[in-house]
Amino acid sequence: MSEDRKIIEHKGTKYYKEKGRWYRLVQIKEDSVPADVKNRKSTKISFPQETPLDIFKCLDFSQLVSFQQSSFYFKNFIDKYGKELAKKKFARLKFRPVYDEKWENNKFVKVQVEHKFVEIEPHLYDFDLSEQLKEKWEHVIDESIPMFFTFDDYEDIDIVVCELEQNYNGKEEFYYLQLPKFPKNMEEMAIARFVFQLLFNCAYEYFEIDRIIINPQLTEVLFDETTNMPLQIHSQRTEIVHEGGDCLNFAWNHLISNHLGIDLRFGEEESMGVLLFKILAKGGNKFLNITCEYPDVELYNSFVEYIETSQDISKVVKEIKFETMIKFSIERATKNKLKIEENGKTTKFQLFNKHNPKIKFSVTIKIKEVKYEKIEEESEEESESSLENFDYLEIENALGITVDAIIRRI
Repeated sequence: MSEDRKIIEHKGTKYYKEKGRWYRLVQIKEDSVPADVKNRKSTKISFPQETPLDIFKCLDFSQLVSFQQSSFYFKNFIDKYGKELAKKKFARLKFRPVYDEKWENNKFVKVQVEHKFVEIEPHLYDFDLSEQLKEKWEHVIDESIPMFFTFDDYEDIDIVVCELEQNYNGKEEFYYLQLPKFPKNMEEMAIARFVFQLLFNCAYEYFEIDRIIINPQLTEVLFDETTNMPLQIHSQRTEIVHEGGDCLNFAWNHLISNHLGIDLRFGEEESMGVLLFKILAKGGNKFLNITCEYPDVELYNSFVEYIETSQDISKVVKEIKFETMIKFSIERATKNKLKIEENGKTTKFQLFNKHNPKIKFSVTIKIKEVKYEKIEEESEEESESSLENFDYLEIENALGITVDAIIRRI
């Protein structure tokens, strides 16, 4: 859309451009307006609500943004029906600090970088704030409720950068938006609402969660109950690198992804066990497949038991991979199971639900050898004691054997 005739507001003054020249709109007194102008009636064409919606459905995301910036009417209309309109597609979304990190002298060190942040014009986040929503926002500011949860070496950061990556014919292009970890005033809350709404209205090929994640409580507070949009991030593939209850809570409430990968090496098992099991058992309408890396073998055993005994398994994720398990007993896993195939390193069998035997799952278990550069030596007595407590496969685990298990609905 041409920049001509698009009204832009800056510091309370409105401007527009026509035929290459800029004009400023100023307020004048009533008696300065010509009578012919006062008496002239504006022409207004009324359409049924469905008509403009059908028209907007034919526009791509860039065209929608142009209309959204042209007037408050279009802005409010697109906000209202956003979930039915086109989504902007990005290659990647990640929340990060304002600095980079590099490996130096056997440790990560901070490297300051210059980001060209997207400037958010005031009219983009201007909307009618209800009294009820205003009270909620004031509570967030007064109580210093964080907009983001940050972990480990990101614990003390004050600014979070939303990094959006787009690829044009193999060329990468980055967009950076910054938000405070703790909002300090109503304007920062309004800007956050606009940014989150933008993120929820886009789609991503890859979403990485690494030590920073949106506070789900803030997401609910920023939007009122009448907001006609799903507060969900849509991604083809999502990887949770740093695990914890807060990350899983966000995934359960605000994420839809074809693939979800969860690295459990550094997670707090107590804070995430119940919620992780809930995602596997009830998240079938949000996730097509899930990979749990380095899970405890008891998670696998409990989930198999759930499939076999639960009265309702209609929402189970269709494909789940438990990757790199140790101390795994093949004998226990295959006991009383219908085996389909078995060879030296792969075993396949089926699971049946006792309440509905027509629902079947296939299970493939693969043994993997892992090579370590250095293995701590044990004394002969310690080695013999260890062998007495492990079954055969568990002994192999101690020597560098892990197991993958894939559960797939058939």
